[in-house]
Amino acid sequence: MKIIFIGNRANVLKHLIHYDEFDIEILCLKDSYLEKDIQNITKKYRLFTLQDKTRVIANIMSNPFDILISNGCPFILPTNEMKSKILINIHPTYLPHLRGKTPLNGVYFNRMKFIGATMHYMSQVVDAGNIIYQKKIKLTDDLDLGLVYFLSFYLEGVVFKKGFEMLKKNNFNYKGTEVDISSGSFFNRTKNINEISFQNMCSDEIIKIIKAFGVKSQGVKIKNKPKSLKISRIYEAVKIKNNTLLKIFSDKNPGEVVYKYDGKILIKTIDGLIKIVDFQ
Repeated sequence: MKIIFIGNRANVLKHLIHYDEFDIEILCLKDSYLEKDIQNITKKYRLFTLQDKTRVIANIMSNPFDILISNGCPFILPTNEMKSKILINIHPTYLPHLRGKTPLNGVYFNRMKFIGATMHYMSQVVDAGNIIYQKKIKLTDDLDLGLVYFLSFYLEGVVFKKGFEMLKKNNFNYKGTEVDISSGSFFNRTKNINEISFQNMCSDEIIKIIKAFGVKSQGVKIKNKPKSLKISRIYEAVKIKNNTLLKIFSDKNPGEVVYKYDGKILIKTIDGLIKIVDFQ
C-alpha cells in the first residue's frame, strides 16, 4: 500500500515512518515545524509552499496512492474527488471542539478546560469526518500557549499511533464514530482578533486575549495605544488583585501607565490594573 503524508508537523510522521511495509511519500511544508525536524526523521521528502497549492493537488490527484494522511496541510484538499481513497487527518484539538485551520489560539480565547488531539477521516466539511481515535487532557493553570502547542502536537502522535494500529487491525475497514459538529466550535485567527483596547475591555477580557496569542510569533496588538506606552506587542500579562494597589491607582484613566519597575509595566484598565510582564 502507498501512503502520502502531507503536513507541517513532526510527531505523526515520526510514528508513520517506522511502518516499513508501506511505501510512504512525504510532502513537507517549507518553513514549518516539520521542516526544522525532518532531517532527523528521514532524508526522503519533498518541500512545497503555499504558492504550490495547485501543483501539489494536481500531483496528489494523479498519484496512485491508497491512503493520504494530512497533519497540518495548509489548504483544503478536494476530498469529493478522492472518494475511493482512505483520507485521514490528525487535528490538534479534541473534536468537535475548535475545528479550523488555526484552532489552538481558541483554547484560551474560548476559555476551554481541556486540550487534546483527534485522528479522523476527512470529509467535505472541514474537521467533521468520523473519528478514528482521540484523546484529551485537562488544561492546568501552569500551561501557557507555548506549552499548549507542545502538548497538543505531542497528543497528535499519541492518537495517530493508537488509531493507525486500530486501522491495521481492521484491515483499514473501520468506519469510525460520527461526530455532531453542532455541539462543538470553530476557531481561526482572523484579522485584528489579537487586538486589545484598554479603553473598552475589562481586565479579564484583556488577559484572555493575551493568553490566547502569547507566543513570540504572534502576540497582541494595542488599539488606541496611549503615547506613554512605547511597546508594539504584548506576550504575557497578569491581572492585579491586590486591593491596595487597585485603590492607589483607582483615579487613573484606562490605558494610562501608572508604574514601571524591573522591566514590567502596570496599566490601568476600565475595572482595575494589569501587569505587563513580557512585551516588545
